[in-house]
Amino acid sequence: MLLGSLGCNGQPPAPPTIGRGDYASIIGYLKQHIPREMAEHRVPGLSIALVDGQELIWARGFGFADRDRGLQVTENTAFRAGALSQLLTATAVMQLVEQGRLQLDAPLQDSLREFYVRSRFHQDQNAADQAVTLRRLLSHQAGLPTEYLRDRYTTQALGELPGKVSGIWLNNCPGTQTAYSNLGYALLGAAIERSSGLDFERQLQKSLLRPLGMSQSSFLGTSLAQPYRARGYADGLGSADEPLRDLSATGLWSSPRDLSRFVRMLFAQGHYKDRQVLSPASIKEMVRAQNNGNPLDFDCQVGLGWYLSPCGEEWVRPGIRTWQHSAVGSDFQARISVLPEQQLAVIVMSNSGSGEAVARPLVTKVLRMLLQAHGAPGSQKRDSAQPQERVTARRRVPEAADRQHLAGFYATTWGVLRIRDQGQRLFGELAGKRFELLRDEQGWLRAQKKFLGVWLQDLGDLGQVQLDLLNVQGRRVFTARRHGQLLAMGERVDPVPLPDNWLSTVGTYQALNEDAANTAISDISIALEDGFLMIRSLQQGRVTTDYILAPMDNAHAVIAGQGPGLGDTVRRQINGISVLGYSFKRSYTHQYLRF
Repeated sequence: MLLGSLGCNGQPPAPPTIGRGDYASIIGYLKQHIPREMAEHRVPGLSIALVDGQELIWARGFGFADRDRGLQVTENTAFRAGALSQLLTATAVMQLVEQGRLQLDAPLQDSLREFYVRSRFHQDQNAADQAVTLRRLLSHQAGLPTEYLRDRYTTQALGELPGKVSGIWLNNCPGTQTAYSNLGYALLGAAIERSSGLDFERQLQKSLLRPLGMSQSSFLGTSLAQPYRARGYADGLGSADEPLRDLSATGLWSSPRDLSRFVRMLFAQGHYKDRQVLSPASIKEMVRAQNNGNPLDFDCQVGLGWYLSPCGEEWVRPGIRTWQHSAVGSDFQARISVLPEQQLAVIVMSNSGSGEAVARPLVTKVLRMLLQAHGAPGSQKRDSAQPQERVTARRRVPEAADRQHLAGFYATTWGVLRIRDQGQRLFGELAGKRFELLRDEQGWLRAQKKFLGVWLQDLGDLGQVQLDLLNVQGRRVFTARRHGQLLAMGERVDPVPLPDNWLSTVGTYQALNEDAANTAISDISIALEDGFLMIRSLQQGRVTTDYILAPMDNAHAVIAGQGPGLGDTVRRQINGISVLGYSFKRSYTHQYLRF
């Protein structure tokens, strides 16, 4: 009875019923709701902006921009926008396309002559270079690695990057799969510089930021550079806030209020005040799905800069179009979500990665309330295609043939998913979590774990999705289904004979680069496990992620799998290996160490 009464009394108030045009009730609710959520998730500071058409309904800051200095967040406080930078970079590219200085379907090499790629998907070098186009870079379909690690946290000029990364290996075949790439957007920034004749910051200020009156927005500096910038916090501690090289991918500082001006320009078909900033045709192209022909993208639609579907997150309401983008780091978070047909938008930024736990449900909640203010019904029927997200008694252990079919190793962005048939039950292990896999009432796999065999444990998002193995274009793809959307999670990998020269790489390696202290990967290890060569990133001696290393020839191997962070090429060197610009020197050797 006591636990029940605490649960009832501790429940936050439900969102109010909103009448047409009743923004006051939305704002009143958020003034109470946001501080409560910030306290629960330990978010130091947060800012939000609500947009309806050409009207900024509300912009407000909460908490501290810098706790040590006692600076509070205001509506003008700028946060690191991370990947939201790409929305402005894509817009700047389209402006130059309109001016005839860039060509959307031309290869990047036309703008950056020194840049070329290596490819295991093309027999002809020229064909590989021609496949890396601006359109594919803008839609993350160019096949480039997610990052180029070396010198990422420096003030090195963007213009030097194409020469430094020339000869980089493609991770996947361009135009066949969406795989997020900050490197691709960094190179787009270099193309903007080369075609405009100005450095990236000056060009963006000239063509976009100043025309939109985004006075708190810039791609330069750190939180110490301006008094209105928030300091980032990771695990409750102030971050070092290192400078960034890849300005066009992740370098933007901005506020929700400033970004609301960008959104209002899009709602006005590119017009802002007395200036046509972008043509309606360019906006239409940016929000047109660019990846409809990619079977491995399943239900995730991508435009030029924008994501055009929730990609596994909850729909605001089925049937309503959405443009969105988000950025999550250890010390900052930013999220923007737009309902273009209703001309509604919500922008949330915070100075802690834990802010994502606040922002993700908050944005959906607020957009639903804004829809009510537009006259839409307040209640939302549950998506009938998506089952209840809770364990039911109807879940069953997979049959023996089913377990045998599923057991194996799968390459995923989060590391190796191991599925094993043990004791006539099916178990999985991913990112340090071990769980049982059961078939639900609809025949999908569901992950669950019980403490002492009785109480269900929270597996986060993993416990809320439906899973299964599908054959797609000859690949065995482990898929996840949530909120009625199907997404690729990983790919089945079978062991292959390992050549002696790659077996000899088993051991532990230390990073040699001068900026190694600024990256999460300071050491790696290579080990043997069940016939697979595993490469593992280490942090203070602890394994953080592990991937399957698939040798291609005597000198090269790839990180197995398809998708972000997978497909990177690893090169053998004398007494070491290199990957994405980082060199690692052997520090300890194991004689064919097996785990």
